[in-house]
Parts: sequence; structure tokens; C-alpha cells
Amino acid sequence: MQTAFPGLHAMQNVHPLFVHFPIAFWLAALLFEIIGVAGSNEEWHRIASRLLYLGTLAGLAAAATGWIAQKAVPPTGDAHDVLELHETLMLLALTASGWLCMVAYFRPQLSSVQRKWFLAGLIVLVVLTLIGSDRGAELVYRYATSVRLPSSMK
Repeated sequence: MQTAFPGLHAMQNVHPLFVHFPIAFWLAALLFEIIGVAGSNEEWHRIASRLLYLGTLAGLAAAATGWIAQKAVPPTGDAHDVLELHETLMLLALTASGWLCMVAYFRPQLSSVQRKWFLAGLIVLVVLTLIGSDRGAELVYRYATSVRLPSSMK
């Protein structure tokens, strides 16, 4: 395993394997919903909803692995403050995604005005995701959390 996947072997936790999926699915859902609203096309909305469902499931996996990964962050200090903000923003994003999933599931046919509100919800979801993701990147690239430095760099 170490020979075939040295990067995977060097990982301190599996959180990075999961975090990119909700980001990609939620961004794609927003894109498809924009196209659907602009063209008044119900099929694009259904695709956006399915991408939203996938993003929410992936977000649950990212959150679960994130709670495990937070052990790598010191319990106090600047990195911990960034972790708290990252966690809050991403849990808000996951909550927003859950609400949007419920709307999409229980109200598959939305009026034109409701579709615009749904689109606004997706925009809020993506903004929360982008800011929260940036704070996650800050944890890794500024504070080197969950990074195992080679002995030659210590």
C-alpha cells in the first residue's frame, strides 16, 4: 500500500479525501440551477436537486471525518480559532444544504418565484462553502495542521 499510494499512506487523517466532493457537487448544483432558472427548464432543476442530494451526503461524510481530524489542531491559539470558524461555516453550509434538500424533495415542482428563492438558497450555500473551505485551507497551508513534516524539515 505504501509503495502504490505513498501520499495516502502519509496522511494523518482521511478528511481531505472527502472534503472536495460536497464543494464540487454544491457548485455544480448552483450552476445547473442558474441554467434552469434562466431557461425556465424543469429538467435542469431536477439535475441540480440530484447534485444537491449527492453534495449533502458527501458533506455528512466530510463533517464526520472532520470531527475526527480536529484532533490534529492544538486546543488553543490561532489555529484553533480558525478551526472553530471553519467548523461553524461548514456546519451552517451542511444545514442549509439539508434544508434545500427537503425543499427539493417535498416540493419538486416550484413556481417561478420559489425557484428564484431556491436559487438564492444555493447561492448562500455556495458562499458559506467557499468561505468555510478557505478557512480549512488556511488550517493546512498557514498552520500546517494534519501535515506530517519529513524529519529533514523539522
